[in-house]
Amino acid sequence: MGLNKTFYLPWESQTLQFRWEVFNVANLTRFNVLAGLGDGAPSLQQTPSTFGAYNGLLTNPRVMQFALRYQF
Repeated sequence: MGLNKTFYLPWESQTLQFRWEVFNVANLTRFNVLAGLGDGAPSLQQTPSTFGAYNGLLTNPRVMQFALRYQF
């Protein structure tokens, strides 16, 4: 998702543009249930203390970036 605003400067058709862009706006989290299991089969005998613990994500967290562009 992105928003921008363009400001027109009073001399020689120059502009200044401000942009704000957001990635993963809703900040949804999808866990990777097979992260760190090796062969992909969960077992209580291999790792009893970490069984059922999610240690990986399939998505990136929310990221925002700002930009300022001067056009002449």
